[in-house]
Amino acid sequence: MAGAVLDLIDGFFRAIGSLFFGILRGIGRGLLLLLRGLLFLLRRLLRLICLPFAALYRHLTGKSNRASRCLRLTGEEFEVYAADILRDNGFKHVKLTPVSGDQGVDILCDRGGKRYAFQCKNYQGSVGNAAVQEAYAGMQYYGCDVAVVLCPGTFTASARRLAQSTGVLLWGEKRLTHLMQVSGKRP
Repeated sequence: MAGAVLDLIDGFFRAIGSLFFGILRGIGRGLLLLLRGLLFLLRRLLRLICLPFAALYRHLTGKSNRASRCLRLTGEEFEVYAADILRDNGFKHVKLTPVSGDQGVDILCDRGGKRYAFQCKNYQGSVGNAAVQEAYAGMQYYGCDVAVVLCPGTFTASARRLAQSTGVLLWGEKRLTHLMQVSGKRP
């Protein structure tokens, strides 16, 4: 009889123990889910707080555009890269001109029934009048409809005025960044 009572008491404590540990396990899972939710919200909050500062940092350091990555390339490498991304952006019959004697045009291509003449300038700083003059002269020489100066930077005020009067398009950092994003190719 004493053995049966001991077995009954032992069974009772086991049942209470497993119930107690089951409750603790449930509480632990609940706490884990709560902690995961809090971490998710914390990450979101940090993104909301830090995102404007990251954009400001990129703007102040000049790393706000993808086009600045092209500055790592040599002039000839930039021309080949530009031809590739132009192809990816719907330009047809993309052809690089010879390195010497190109008459101011680096790339010839077609799009929308028009013939384009591209002058590529890959250097830091603002591109000046000479590039606009070369693109315009090359457009005339090759019989193209549109002349474009393509660079990863900006243009001087004088170059913008000359381009406006001659009809030369200036595709700087914003346009080049867009072309790179559509293409998906990195320099």
